[in-house]
Amino acid sequence: MNIYGWIGLLGIIFFTLIPFFNKAHRTREEIQKAIITITIVSGIMIAVLVFNINFLTAFLLGVLAMILFDRKTYTKKRLTIYGVIILIAGIAAYALLRDNPNYVIQHLEENPESSSLYLAENGEPVITYHSTDIRPLASTVKTLIALEYAMQVEENKIEKDQRIPLVDLNRFYWKNTDGGAHEAWLEAVKQNGGIQNNEVTLHDVAKGMVTYSSNANTDYLINLLGVDAINQRKTELGLTQHEDVYPIGSALLIPDYIQKDGMSEKELIKALQNLSMEDYRNLAQSISLQMKTGEIKANETTFDSSPAVQRVWSDRLIGASANDYGKLLALISNDELPPNAAETIRDLMEWPMQLNEENYKKYKHIGSKGGSTLFVLNNAMYVENLKGDQYEIVLLLNDLKFHEHFLLRNNRKSFESKLMNDANYRDEVLDALSN
Repeated sequence: MNIYGWIGLLGIIFFTLIPFFNKAHRTREEIQKAIITITIVSGIMIAVLVFNINFLTAFLLGVLAMILFDRKTYTKKRLTIYGVIILIAGIAAYALLRDNPNYVIQHLEENPESSSLYLAENGEPVITYHSTDIRPLASTVKTLIALEYAMQVEENKIEKDQRIPLVDLNRFYWKNTDGGAHEAWLEAVKQNGGIQNNEVTLHDVAKGMVTYSSNANTDYLINLLGVDAINQRKTELGLTQHEDVYPIGSALLIPDYIQKDGMSEKELIKALQNLSMEDYRNLAQSISLQMKTGEIKANETTFDSSPAVQRVWSDRLIGASANDYGKLLALISNDELPPNAAETIRDLMEWPMQLNEENYKKYKHIGSKGGSTLFVLNNAMYVENLKGDQYEIVLLLNDLKFHEHFLLRNNRKSFESKLMNDANYRDEVLDALSN
């Protein structure tokens, strides 16, 4: 819950109590109403802070509770009004939540300047829709970092079982920057008995980066593996449409780093945009090193940048083409890496198989890494079914509005599933995007 949510809820409590400064309003009925309102608002806060319930969900449930506790609700007129509202809300919910993979096709058709789709079947590209355009990768870039990790394991530069103190990881952690991913990973490792003496294995750190998408683990690994080594690897792999890697978590601190006293948000955004990409990367790397040494203590603060400032960060994330990530996925899927590296990267990427045992009834392999911001929704995925057919799918979507992000997220999986399992649907998508 961001600061605006807190202000709103505290505002409700404040305006509920104001009338009681006037003695005439201190009736039993008004006091009961105030107690109910404050209790519901407090319940929303507890639901968000203690039980990690989504703020919007908790708020809507709170509104529903206020309606149910209001005596006026139970008049014929009010019941009719609420009945109509519920009916309209139900129709809207069906339209928004129903399974509609064709919405993804429609979005791709209408937004060629900000959308890419790559599909290969058994090594042959089938759909290459704006697949050479470079788009922000968000967390999908962690695929490349995971591959560099696997290669350094192969080359005996690092060991999977080496112990990593949690305090070293926590130096890179900034609360509210990864949707609770880091906390979820820590809880999972704890449940599996993976934390001993406040240390975890390096391989668990890598799994936290891929499976849970922890930004803290990502920046830790970038520092450990070396930015230059990762960028050299992408060159060796022939990823010619891939921008240089830099620590993505620490880049979120750049606005605080360059902001001066009295600087407005508009001036801050302009200052960020005026930074050259080289200066931006170097600053992110410098901040990351200061986080590593403890000079910058991001773990003692909470992230709360406005959407406008986050937009600059999102637009400047490491970019690449869908073609390059199709190529990267094929290296893994076709076992073109050295044996130990191949085993390591599959263990990291194939978390969907481990997450859902039902997948074993249809597939030999599924490896995936998504990535999203408020404006980006991506997924890079390789699949091999029980017949031995192999697919690589890369979907990169940028410049999304809130409702587009919501609908695309809801329908992406069914779209990808139909692409893999229905040859007629693949032809339908190809025809639509070719036109």
